[in-house]
Amino acid sequence: MTATVLGVVLFATSAVAWTYRDLDENIRSHDIETLLGTDRPSAAESDDPTDPHAGRPLDILLVGVDDREGENARFGGAGQTGVRSDTVILAHVAADRSRVDLVSIPRDSWVPIPSCPLPDGTWTQPTTSKFNQAFALGGATGDVSHGVACSIRTLEALTGVRVEGFVAVDFTGFIRMIDAIGGVPICIDQAIDDPDAKITLEPGHQVLDGEQALGFARARKTLGDGSDTARIGRQQQLLAATFRAVLARDVLTDTTKLYGFLDAATASLTTSSDLGSLSALAGLAFSLRGVGAEDLTFVTVPWVPRGDGANVLWAAEADALWAAIAEDRPLTDDPDPTPDSTPDAGGDTPSDRTPAPGGGSPSLGASDDESESC
Repeated sequence: MTATVLGVVLFATSAVAWTYRDLDENIRSHDIETLLGTDRPSAAESDDPTDPHAGRPLDILLVGVDDREGENARFGGAGQTGVRSDTVILAHVAADRSRVDLVSIPRDSWVPIPSCPLPDGTWTQPTTSKFNQAFALGGATGDVSHGVACSIRTLEALTGVRVEGFVAVDFTGFIRMIDAIGGVPICIDQAIDDPDAKITLEPGHQVLDGEQALGFARARKTLGDGSDTARIGRQQQLLAATFRAVLARDVLTDTTKLYGFLDAATASLTTSSDLGSLSALAGLAFSLRGVGAEDLTFVTVPWVPRGDGANVLWAAEADALWAAIAEDRPLTDDPDPTPDSTPDAGGDTPSDRTPAPGGGSPSLGASDDESESC
């Protein structure tokens, strides 16, 4: 992540610095503190009055938003109202900023969802349903902030981990960011022909453009057992490949490339208020200047089949995972916080790049070659 710091410095001192305000105003932010209530896990205190997050772990909810309105309609399908969460990952940033753990949450997790506030002042009824139903309930009127707030209320109640902020991106925003870095080199281990995800790919090494990357991340029904848990490994593989591509192509240290990426990224993001500025995001990047690809760890919440052919229950091992996150312990310090022995409902073959459903993945190191070997 040293490249991130250099990129921010180059950008701030370049001829395009005058566009800083425009980029800053691109970001849509929402203050959701009042929506989260007061009955929440406690937050560690910071000794730095200028940075409330300094010296303590930071947990951020990353949400891929399934919005069927406007430009997004041609990717998700038109005719449905409201917004849903297509992908949810909790990013845990260690207090000493030496590592980032990314925990994928199966959207078909069968969990209790608490009552959540709605934009009109009413509240939803508590229920038990799929995890992504929390976002759908809060976002029933198309309001992303209430959708995220209900997801966070649900996750905090389940895990005891305090979520300090969120970053959400929709389909078209994801496409723009991938295109801005020149696509993502990745290894496709089997042919993909998925009309719903609007993607057709041959096996082998590929460089995916934005629309292809979105299709790869969303493809489900035509691969493996067609479950959401089976595609999580592919999503993690894509995220790791994207991070390596950014580093390999000097996106963060080349002023022109950096501007294109920042323009695409800031116009695509909806964030919590504390992350809703270019300076806040740059500050977080600066604090992570020592983190490289080898310091990223991808895991999936351990699960077992619910028995209904569609949904999953969190396995007992999930408690160890969330305890490690809450206590800011490296996941690799646990004997096996997300064991591969969790029953596999079918789908991707386990590997060090695409973990089995419910299984963990080691950190994904960067390669000298930006491409993945097949």
